[in-house]
Amino acid sequence: MPSDNSKPLKHMMRKCNHCFVTGEEKKLFHCSQCKAQTYCSRECQKADWKNHRSACKNNGLLESRLKQHENTPQGMLDRLFLVDGISMHELDQRLEKWVRFHNPTLMTATVHALRLPESVARSRTHLLYIRLAPRPQTEHQGASGKFFRVLDAEVIEWDEAARRPAPWPESLEQLRFMQDDAENMRRGGVAAAMIECPPLAVQTVPFGSMMNMREKVQNDWKEFLIGQVEAGKKPRMIPVR
Repeated sequence: MPSDNSKPLKHMMRKCNHCFVTGEEKKLFHCSQCKAQTYCSRECQKADWKNHRSACKNNGLLESRLKQHENTPQGMLDRLFLVDGISMHELDQRLEKWVRFHNPTLMTATVHALRLPESVARSRTHLLYIRLAPRPQTEHQGASGKFFRVLDAEVIEWDEAARRPAPWPESLEQLRFMQDDAENMRRGGVAAAMIECPPLAVQTVPFGSMMNMREKVQNDWKEFLIGQVEAGKKPRMIPVR
């Protein structure tokens, strides 16, 4: 992959989840409850609530349950086996910050791993699966971009993913709803990276507005992903060639 000075493509930048204005055109903010989707205004957030509601409430419920769990006897026991003696809730919060930090890198890796410039339709049949491991305080020094390292990343077929245990089937059902809605609204395809860091459940990181990609598929996407994550780099521009 080329350097961070490469020319960005607007359709691969972070966008408002409703009107798809880019972060270059307007300042975006995250949904305060799930912190997964971004919007350019409260009006857009309200207009998208019908589509966003289910995933948002599920994410909020999961966070609430992890928060309640951390001070239970089992929650205290969990700390003995987690990095830095943190709770499951704290591990989940670190993962949330890590995903937000590396969003451009994850998007780029997903586009090229799924070979979407050749066919956006592959977003409906394939997923990028990324396995992570938490890094200790001595390595990350509080830098969110270094909270985790990539153990492996591979492309998996949708049907294979659907046969995996819960919450995989439920997550894919929500993703399919997002894909169908985006296509019905002529907003392009929705691709996704499935990120897993045991003992946390798998998390879906969707990327929308996938259309009209003319760049050449880069086969070194895995090396790019691992290298960016290991270094804790946050590209200011999407590296494409």
